[in-house]
This record gives sequence, C-alpha cells and structure tokens, in this order.
Amino acid sequence: MKTKFFLLLILSIGYFSFANAQYVNEKPISDIDAEYIRVWSDSGPLLSSKITVRVDWGQGGRIPQITDERRRAVSFNGIMDVINMLSKQGFELVEIVRDSKDENEIFYLKRKGTGPLAGIAQGSVE
Repeated sequence: MKTKFFLLLILSIGYFSFANAQYVNEKPISDIDAEYIRVWSDSGPLLSSKITVRVDWGQGGRIPQITDERRRAVSFNGIMDVINMLSKQGFELVEIVRDSKDENEIFYLKRKGTGPLAGIAQGSVE
C-alpha cells in the first residue's frame, strides 16, 4: 500500500511540475509581456504523431518553439493540447486562419480579460 501511494505521489508531482514548465525564449509562457500571440505547429519528431509549436508575440528574430526547462522542444498530442495549455496560462482563442500557400493553420490568442471591451463583456460597466 505504501509503495502505491509513493508512486502516485511521485507521478502527481511530476505532472504538476510539467504543467508549469513551458517556456518560450527561456521565459515562462505566463510571463510573456504581450496581449496577443500567434501560434502554429511544426511537424514533430520524425515518424511521430506529436507536434511542436512556435509562438510569435512580436519579439523579432527567429520564432521560438515552446520548450521545457532544459531548452528541449516540447511535443504535444495535437493543437488542442496546445490551446488548452495556453488557456491555463491566461490566453483565449480569438481566431484561426488557414495559410493558403502551405495549408498551415495559424491560431491567434489574446490574454483573458484584456482589450477595450473587457469590462463590458464581464458586465462591470459602471
């Protein structure tokens, strides 16, 4: 019984540490100083159904992938996995655009509760 409890404890600690361990340009996703971001997927590892993701918030230079604390690209099960993770970090999906030349989908997200109409949408108009 103790070994099962110990294994469950170790797995849950690992899960929660992974849940907060995504970075872009060595900056935690929750600390990105932008109201809007653009996200799209790269193909993941060869012969895998996983994807990697790039995030652009106007930082310039090479568009970075989402990485872990060791600077390794994080693989996701699909784009909905990414959207759900970003939602937990304070972003909400605004629009999906399909790029006509290479058939990629580009996802535009914004921080929750920001923008000129944020107070109206939440009913806090005085």
